[in-house]
Amino acid sequence: MPETTPLIAEPEPFLALVERLGGCRELALDTEANSLHAYREQVCLIQVTARYPDGRRENAIIDPLALEDLSPLAGPLADRAILKLLHGASYDIVCLKRDFNFAIHPIFDTMVAAQLVGLPRHGLADLVDHYFGVKLDKRFQKHDWGRRPLTEEQRLYAILDTYYLPDLYDRMKSELEASGRMDQMAEEMRLLEATEPPEPLPDIERVRRIKGASRLTEPQLRVLLSLWRTRERLAEGLGRPTFKVISNQDLLLLACDQPTSRAALKQTLAPRSPAANRFAKEVLAAIRDGLEDTTPLPPPAAKNGPGRLSRPQERLLARLKEWRNRTAKAEGVPPGMVANNELLHRIAQAEPATLEELARVEGMRQWQVRRHGEALLEVVRGGG
Repeated sequence: MPETTPLIAEPEPFLALVERLGGCRELALDTEANSLHAYREQVCLIQVTARYPDGRRENAIIDPLALEDLSPLAGPLADRAILKLLHGASYDIVCLKRDFNFAIHPIFDTMVAAQLVGLPRHGLADLVDHYFGVKLDKRFQKHDWGRRPLTEEQRLYAILDTYYLPDLYDRMKSELEASGRMDQMAEEMRLLEATEPPEPLPDIERVRRIKGASRLTEPQLRVLLSLWRTRERLAEGLGRPTFKVISNQDLLLLACDQPTSRAALKQTLAPRSPAANRFAKEVLAAIRDGLEDTTPLPPPAAKNGPGRLSRPQERLLARLKEWRNRTAKAEGVPPGMVANNELLHRIAQAEPATLEELARVEGMRQWQVRRHGEALLEVVRGGG
């Protein structure tokens, strides 16, 4: 376990670190962000553990809040001669692409590997405990990583997210090779590398995703939209996450009851709700604006998921799920590591008759065709 870890917050040591990283063999990588404490999430720390060809290791924490230009780090992150080791890689990939436009490849995600080798628990702390008998301290899991200075305890917590990844990689790679799943791992990693930050949704679609919004009438939905936009402006001005300004539950209550006075606000909401106290003026103005707005709302965006199934296709889907669950149990992996429910739905809808048709089903992996293609076709034909 590292006794101390340098915090790289000046250009000169940062450039020197990047130059050294260009010669490493594996680069373990993690990020800490501040989504629970800021209006706009941003990467606040980048932790790295480098393993060099001679076996030496180097741990460092890069401070993106102190460094104006992180672009030199793009080189090692995109270098295909350096394997990047991550745990739960999709989040880190999205954050680093969003904030710095970094491309990261090739990668090895120990969380995916844990599922493929059939481990019952897949968290980093679970894996470190399983393989090395070490209990990781998770007390800073919800810490505001945008705050400075960092204590030694916080630095240690942060670097332990990468410190064990090279050794986990060694163990898990051997297990994947022994189980014949390296081809599956390689394809999943290529797909994971291509993960992109989501495109921003129109305001009305973000509002429609609030739990309970689907039950509102159109006039109520217009009030909810006005309230949501007001909350966004307030949260941005305060630099706080929206849920710490006004909760979604309070927005829904306000959209339904539509109070027009401070007294009515306090009847609708809990006595200490910020919407009925600190932000009462803004909330009442938002409700008034929503009530006065008669602009027709656009229809809900079409869903990207698979369409409805016929009765025979529903029966086929049930058989596919039964086959998937038996196969997963026999192979000692989670059902989703054989085929997820959406893919089985699409197979039932397409009713492929050949391996070529099966391979064209949206979401179908090449390893799934090789490993399970004939069995899947047998189920589609009515067997299995």
